[in-house]
Amino acid sequence: MPQSAPPPSATPQGATPSATPRRARRAWSVRFRVIALVVAMLALGLTVAGAVTFTVQFNQLNQRIETELLQEVEEFRNLAQRGPTPGEGPFTDLDDLFLAFLQASVPGEHESMVTMTDGQTAFYPGGELSFDLNVPEIRAEVARLHEPGRAVITDFDLNGRQLRMVVAAVSVPQDTRQGAFVVAIDAGAQRRIIWNQMGTYALVALGTMILTGLTGYLVAGRLLRPLDELSRATATINTDDLTGRVAIRAADNDVAQLAENFNQMLDRLEAGVADQRQFLDDAAHELRTPLTIIRGNLELMEVGDAEDVDSTRTLVLEELDRMKRLVDDLLMLARSQRPGFVEFASVDVLTLGHEIRDRVHLLADRRWNTLVTAHGSILGDRQRLQQAVLQLAANAAKFSPPGSVIDVRLDWSPPSAEVMEELQPAAPTYLVLSVQDRGSGIPPEEIGRIFDRFGRADQHRRVEGSGLGLTIVMAIAQAHRGTVTVDSQAGVGSTFRLWVPAVM
Repeated sequence: MPQSAPPPSATPQGATPSATPRRARRAWSVRFRVIALVVAMLALGLTVAGAVTFTVQFNQLNQRIETELLQEVEEFRNLAQRGPTPGEGPFTDLDDLFLAFLQASVPGEHESMVTMTDGQTAFYPGGELSFDLNVPEIRAEVARLHEPGRAVITDFDLNGRQLRMVVAAVSVPQDTRQGAFVVAIDAGAQRRIIWNQMGTYALVALGTMILTGLTGYLVAGRLLRPLDELSRATATINTDDLTGRVAIRAADNDVAQLAENFNQMLDRLEAGVADQRQFLDDAAHELRTPLTIIRGNLELMEVGDAEDVDSTRTLVLEELDRMKRLVDDLLMLARSQRPGFVEFASVDVLTLGHEIRDRVHLLADRRWNTLVTAHGSILGDRQRLQQAVLQLAANAAKFSPPGSVIDVRLDWSPPSAEVMEELQPAAPTYLVLSVQDRGSGIPPEEIGRIFDRFGRADQHRRVEGSGLGLTIVMAIAQAHRGTVTVDSQAGVGSTFRLWVPAVM
């Protein structure tokens, strides 16, 4: 018996299965899901509304038909009791009663009548009728349902018509015959009208759902377009290129606002990455100089010359100390970007002022004038605030002549115009820690860059320091949701102010 061949999908013996994974099926888009949900909910709502509406209509139709049948019977009984002539008593002859009623009553559009005596047709209306009750089937049904003294309502199918019929037993004085008054209404015809209305409703509902789906698809496409552009942007943006942005025509909905927030996030990331790159470039540049000096002096050092070795050793240690200060300042700036750089607690302003006063006079031989007019407390980091003021004081001493006056003040103050412009919203009151010197000052065109990393005024480039002091001061101020301002005049002096909000 021959063996059957392996199925086409089987892997031949010894062959290596393909390592390429199948491409994942693309999930339905948010746009499609939203529209599908809206259309499904609309379809459910229209279905429930239609079912309730037409159920009520069918119930009302049945009640109306039964009411009309009973009304005909009631009118017939009233006529029988009133008699042929008012005031002379009831009818005494069935034929006279039937004839009088049929002459006065006209059947409705979907209605027909017949009267019977002893199981045989007596009279029926003249003119054109929707259907004829003078047929054997009706006579047989009347004979089955006839109960003396009662009116019986039943459903009956006559030649495809769904009839709602009442059979009322009739008897009059002085006439021994058994009469029957029969009224039937074509309920099926009226129900078909409602079914036709249901068909029209279904077509209108279907058209409404299609129109709603198409309109919603177009509108959702417009509203969700920022999401598509956001998806494409996130697929292409990387650390090498953060310039891509999502095009926003109008931020008039939540999705467009999300795209706008994404663009703002990219702005911050781009600025942060650029800042880090500049930071690394500046750090490399600043570290290159001491390393070059150390290497050059070590290469030129005469190993056998003790004096040359000592001088080279001293120079190398000085450059290493400079590098250590620079690295410490760089680490300080790096920590300023992390949570926990400042530890907030209640700080007594008067105590803070006294601690600063006790420390500034150790910085340099200057006439230190510390004045604390502020009282109360603020929420801040006491050690960081001390560090910032001492850094400002060290800078003031560095760029002012020996013996000159340096003022250190702690005051409460409303925000200045510059602070209000920079800090939005600005606090109503700030603790201002100011340091004023009578030194060389800063030219107006160079004030803007002194807070940059390694930024210095041109006339101060030969002054010892890492160039990161004011950058650290600004980082401490910003961590306290404040800022640093400077007023300076070349040859007169400078005043640096650290603004810390009274209420965070």
